[in-house]
Amino acid sequence: MNSPTTTDPFIILGVSPNAGEAEVRARYLELVKKYPPEHEPDKFREIRAAFEAAKDPLLIAKRLVAPPPGDTAPEWSTVLDVQKRNPPRLTPAFILSLGNRASTDAVPLSMAD
Repeated sequence: MNSPTTTDPFIILGVSPNAGEAEVRARYLELVKKYPPEHEPDKFREIRAAFEAAKDPLLIAKRLVAPPPGDTAPEWSTVLDVQKRNPPRLTPAFILSLGNRASTDAVPLSMAD
């Protein structure tokens, strides 16, 4: 499957680094059927460890923040220019609703009746 020295859980599982939770889980289940712990315990342990690592919230956050190897992060000036050309669309009703938020010391609606 993969070289035994590979530590990237997505390579071990055979999914793309952008794979979602459902895809990672589906691939894990396929591999467990192919390499059951009774027949190939070492391979199963490797697959299980990769699956656990792929579910790790810190790894997921790191993947979302850092660009994948080989990709370069965009320059901030470019990102800001794109945002200036395409500002978020906020309706007047939405903006006005922000001022009507209840404070944290307000009485809940269920108790106001």
